[in-house]
Amino acid sequence: MNRNLPWLVLLMAGSVAVPVAAEEQGAKPAVHAASAMASSSNATVTTAMVEVMRKGGNALDAVLTAVPMQTVIEPQMTTLAGGLSILYYEAKTGKYYYLDAELDHTKDAPVSTGWTLYTGGGSPLPETSGKRVAVPGTVAGMKAAADRFGTRKWADYFQPAIALAEQGYPMYSFLYGEMADAALGRLAAYPSGREEYLPNGYAPPVGTILKHPKLAQAMRRIAVEGPAYLYTGEWAQHLVTAVHETDGGLTAADLAAYRIRWEEPVRSTYKDYEVIGAPPPSTAGTLIGMILNILEPYDLKAHGYYGQSAESFETIRRAFGAAEHATDEFVRDPLTYSVPTDVLLSKDYARMVFAQVAGSMPKAVPAQTAGLTQQLELTPSFAAHDRHSTDTDHLVAVDKDGNMASATHSVYGSTFATGLVVDGIAVNSGNDFPGNTAGPGHRVVSPFPPTMVARHGKPWMAIGSPGLASRAIAITLINLLGYDLSLEQAVDAPRFSGSEVGSPVVIESRVDQAVRDKLKAIYGLTIRTTTPYNWHFGSIQAIQRQADGTLLGVADPRRAGLAAGY
Repeated sequence: MNRNLPWLVLLMAGSVAVPVAAEEQGAKPAVHAASAMASSSNATVTTAMVEVMRKGGNALDAVLTAVPMQTVIEPQMTTLAGGLSILYYEAKTGKYYYLDAELDHTKDAPVSTGWTLYTGGGSPLPETSGKRVAVPGTVAGMKAAADRFGTRKWADYFQPAIALAEQGYPMYSFLYGEMADAALGRLAAYPSGREEYLPNGYAPPVGTILKHPKLAQAMRRIAVEGPAYLYTGEWAQHLVTAVHETDGGLTAADLAAYRIRWEEPVRSTYKDYEVIGAPPPSTAGTLIGMILNILEPYDLKAHGYYGQSAESFETIRRAFGAAEHATDEFVRDPLTYSVPTDVLLSKDYARMVFAQVAGSMPKAVPAQTAGLTQQLELTPSFAAHDRHSTDTDHLVAVDKDGNMASATHSVYGSTFATGLVVDGIAVNSGNDFPGNTAGPGHRVVSPFPPTMVARHGKPWMAIGSPGLASRAIAITLINLLGYDLSLEQAVDAPRFSGSEVGSPVVIESRVDQAVRDKLKAIYGLTIRTTTPYNWHFGSIQAIQRQADGTLLGVADPRRAGLAAGY
């Protein structure tokens, strides 16, 4: 376990050690462990996950303990009234399982097919609108996963989170920035949001101890009553009332009808590796597999590193764009649509797309690109919702028996969701991820990306990310499997956004200036340079099995995470 953590303070809650940490962005060296490993976007959460496994719990137990903790200490990203997806590898059977506990749209929600922005009366819905609120899946998913693979008592999963909510934790800079930004809109919209997050009328300063007693009480009720409290019990009644008061149409029947789904994961290959990922209605497994398939014929190392080669960068960018266009068009809720996943992931289809990508590259090269660095590059804006981006958290864990868990859970939409809080639990803003209402399937179409990689038929890595989500995982796997970088180097490598035709390309500034100049001059791209490490571009959490059987864990420097083990 990484013990070079002088800022960690342990608060004792009965027999449960609840760590409180100052969370910051920055370089995080890879961590080695002999038996078990966890990685999350929060040091407090990671440490609790490791303690669960040290005391005999498995990888799923660790994840299920972390989910409610993150709703306390990372409320901008997660809520118990959000959605959850889990990819689980069970060592004793050698099988992979996928749990879909994402949001369901209500039947009267103003949704549209594809990734079109939600509208009400022809104009975008306010972020605070109750029409955005969908049926939550997180707690139902937790219970289903616990019943099938967990080893702890149901109430035990909530004890560290309850202790954290009651005893509090210090406001850290990353959360402060998010809360101060949201305070100007979402968190000011409702009395419940102001009371929960802005008790003195403003975001509490860094270092202030934050407590959430109402959330602690709600988790106590869930620990005793189970999911029924949220779906048919007192909280469900209060949610329906609150949503109706904010112009939403959620009903008690909608909540009571919610069902989790166990699905077969999506599988694809790249060289000697098998990539196992999220099936529809998540776009992630299909998108990541397609990107790797399209690039498989392209000798990445021979053509140069994309951070130093404009040709390589543009080839990769176009592969992303082609895959995103296809998944945007064809991935829907499989209960309603026949999603052509096999076709999209076929090698023949990938070869055709690669031929289009390679065949459409400009051939004329200007004599010089000098002087382009003097052109004005506008600062990129991240205010508009990106259909492939999520305000989520990701968790990965590997236990001493070889079980692996990779899980994504989210508030959906914007940070802090709608800003509405019901009995301490924040209410999701699920309609920022468009789905459909035709037919029997009402799941949100999301980019949730729980992913695993197998090598020579054996589980080799668990990985996931919020933010750019699938894009962050795909570019990390390109660096890891295509360029043969180490896991730490692959996570650290520069990222970009802007794969859509005509959209600006936003690039982390560690991509060489000469490459950015050539992308403008040769390929006609609009380039906007962002910070060297942009937190909007993801937060990879990953654990890799080494050749000697030990584990290597990483946490992304772009956010305030930690990998740790024993």
